[in-house]
Amino acid sequence: MENFEKPPQLNSGTPPLNDARLPQPAPEQKGGSLTSKIKESFEVAKEKGLSLAEYRGLKIKEYLGRLNEEEFNKLLDLDFQNQLRDNPSIDKVFSPEAELARIRSLPKEGRREALDKFKENLATQREALANCRVFIERCIEFNHDVPKKKLVGLIGKFSTQYGFTEKQKQITEQLIDGYYTNRQRALEIRERFPNDTALVKELSDIEFDNTAKFDISTGPMSIDITTNGFNAGRIFQNSKNIVIKLQFGGFAAKSQHKQPVPYIVINKSNFWQGRLRHRDALIHEYEHQKNRLFREIFEKQADPSEEILIFSQYESEQDPELKKGLLEAYFRLRRRGALQHAKDEIIAMKKDGGSYSYDFFFMKDKSPYDYLTYVRDWEAKKNDSLWQETAERILVDGYRKVLESAVSAFDRLKKEGGYTRDEIIAMLVDRPLPEWPKTAKRLLEQKVKKLKSKTTR
Repeated sequence: MENFEKPPQLNSGTPPLNDARLPQPAPEQKGGSLTSKIKESFEVAKEKGLSLAEYRGLKIKEYLGRLNEEEFNKLLDLDFQNQLRDNPSIDKVFSPEAELARIRSLPKEGRREALDKFKENLATQREALANCRVFIERCIEFNHDVPKKKLVGLIGKFSTQYGFTEKQKQITEQLIDGYYTNRQRALEIRERFPNDTALVKELSDIEFDNTAKFDISTGPMSIDITTNGFNAGRIFQNSKNIVIKLQFGGFAAKSQHKQPVPYIVINKSNFWQGRLRHRDALIHEYEHQKNRLFREIFEKQADPSEEILIFSQYESEQDPELKKGLLEAYFRLRRRGALQHAKDEIIAMKKDGGSYSYDFFFMKDKSPYDYLTYVRDWEAKKNDSLWQETAERILVDGYRKVLESAVSAFDRLKKEGGYTRDEIIAMLVDRPLPEWPKTAKRLLEQKVKKLKSKTTR
């Protein structure tokens, strides 16, 4: 076998993009609803008698994994109240399919207003589903063995405010069950194979001698293996169910068992002095991969049939105003998914401290980070003026504005606020990208007030 230091084909970058066969949406594109104006959490914290510094301290402690259970529950409650503060509730169960059917039955003069309300409720509910996922992930990250009752309770709390359908609630509960299934399989196989080399053999079906070095831990729902490039390459070559391949030398896969066990392999040889200067970068790269495994489960909670339905309605609609509105709604759903992926990449890039050009989010086939090219440049729609004009406005101009504003907000917090990158990530990681500028503005305003208060004493 070739004596390579880096594992073969581990630098392809990012989760697979959707293929061009619309309207089928890929599960990993769900989530990340963005339209509601949510007040910053420290406003709620202030009402609860918690200072900005105390609230920020809790957020940073959560990011660093240093909260106790009482502090975590307190922070979770504050953040849930914040989600409710200005995010408009939906006063009844909202089914996109049923609502679209109702709109089509209305007189023509009433459709436009009804469609505007439909788009508002659709965005609100998608945001609630995304926020519900984030809260579930946070609970799992804090305690990998969190009682199921607590997670199901979160579904109920969000559903009461945002009109989840029975199908949406059932899907989310099924996905929570999927988490516990993967969790149990990982725990059981680790217990059965306490020897690291034997465990790797069981997962990958590759024999390693006793000189092979592995650092193995049990993640929330996977076995996590850190090793050198040569060993990582051997495992990669023999892995049949590759789930994710990432830029910095890692991949996620599943074992060949009848009930497969997820595992993650990290090539520590890629984390050398000069390329990634801090051990934190290695830790973050693990988080980067783990987060994608979380999304593989939880981002399916928004029913994909909704997007297919809206696209189908757009295709068949004859009324120009309704057709335009339906296309806008469809594109905004696709943009939300792309922004969720972009946020994950931006945080990783900010974490490793490198210098990047964010133009690669728009480089089409030249970049695996252009998540929307398959929609913008769909061959069947290249001569469709409505499609092209709307795509340019929402998927190019609007998308670029959100990305640039978010990156600028991050940089302002570092330059003007003096925050460390870990502090900034802690304050932004659970916010959608369009909320970053408002969050940064509020943090900087509070910092200025604090400084003025000190100088006037």
